[in-house]
Amino acid sequence: MKRAKIIAYAKINLVLDVIGKRADGYHEVEMVMQAIDLVDTVLLQEAPRNWLVTDSKYIPPNMNNLAMKAVTLMQQQFPSVSPLEVTLQKRIPVAAGLAGGSTDCAAVMLGINRMYDLGLSLQELQQLGAQLGSDVPFCMGGPTALASGRGEIITPLAPCPSLYVVLVKPSFGVSTPKVYQNLQLNKVPRHPQVQQCIEGLDNGSKEQVLDAMGNLLEYSTFQLQPQVKKLKQMMGDYGCKHVLMSGSGPTVFAAFAEEQEARAYYKKIKTIYPDAIFSRTVDETILKERVKLYGDK
Repeated sequence: MKRAKIIAYAKINLVLDVIGKRADGYHEVEMVMQAIDLVDTVLLQEAPRNWLVTDSKYIPPNMNNLAMKAVTLMQQQFPSVSPLEVTLQKRIPVAAGLAGGSTDCAAVMLGINRMYDLGLSLQELQQLGAQLGSDVPFCMGGPTALASGRGEIITPLAPCPSLYVVLVKPSFGVSTPKVYQNLQLNKVPRHPQVQQCIEGLDNGSKEQVLDAMGNLLEYSTFQLQPQVKKLKQMMGDYGCKHVLMSGSGPTVFAAFAEEQEARAYYKKIKTIYPDAIFSRTVDETILKERVKLYGDK
């Protein structure tokens, strides 16, 4: 029996800019995306039929889950792929702006590619994954990249110097389509500094990267969910200079150059938000080791 274990990494957006609306209804974006060590564990095992098992009460165990859509897509493309039981051990909050569903989807496709020796390149997998979600291609590669187009065009960037983040996810979710529908680009006072962030990465400068952080979608999400704006303000007032919403929200993270400072902040913020999460950026070495195969017992 073929089995695989894949580590699925969450992402944050160091910078998220929206350029304009496209003819196909999507928005043109430029995003500097970064993988962090907040992870789900995805287990694949051959089974009599496709089946999803999860320890999260927020995920219905059915074929509409992105991970199961990944199984179906790979089986349609490659008849040698057997029915699979997919087990999701969830640690990444759902509907949080951290690509939890997309990274599980990417993990399934990476695992199937290895389990069945399909020989697909990263670029080929990313092209397939883009059919299922704009964040899926980044989640297959990373760990630091520029995502453009609708988010599916991935350009690797210089490694991000080690940063430490404290994440707070409110109890409610945010609809990404609604955030984009509500976005009024003509009323946005200024765009975030994508190129400054890329230059900071090239220079290996933590401060330059942190100073460039920005998310244009905050203008829309804050209108739809004022609580997210209040959360960001509070997290800044509590002792962090660099605070940002990730993706379309509602998760907000505080970013630090030094681990000791981040841990001290984490200790304080947990007194208000017990579910706060401490995490750090990851490098390419860790990502290369995320798929493990197992044979018969």
